[in-house]
Amino acid sequence: MSNKKMEEAIKDRLETGFKNWNGGYESWLVWCNTLYDDASMYNVYGHRLTLKQYQDMMGDLFAKQDIFLGKFHNMIIQDDWCAIRYDVETVDKATGKRETQESMEFVHFKETPTGVKVDEGWATSTSPLHGA
Repeated sequence: MSNKKMEEAIKDRLETGFKNWNGGYESWLVWCNTLYDDASMYNVYGHRLTLKQYQDMMGDLFAKQDIFLGKFHNMIIQDDWCAIRYDVETVDKATGKRETQESMEFVHFKETPTGVKVDEGWATSTSPLHGA
């Protein structure tokens, strides 16, 4: 795949994900299985996680709070790397407390038979999701 085609495929994956992310944990799992494969690694708040560990962590978070991707600020893609910046809004299910945080991710993608997928990613935000 040429660099330009890889960049367009990454852009499409991310834009599609942002359009379909806010449907709860089950919806997130469907999207997750499109974006990642079993070999993908994700570094969240300093913890290096396998796909299964990342899914389990997010399952625990979704059980405690509603999580919504908010305003998408920007995306930079170069070859098989991207950086994205966006807002995440959380609502604590027990208290109703609402919080917005700004998140930043750096992601390395790889070409697979089913399209581009995350090889490894790094994510952080202005305030970690409760329980992460």
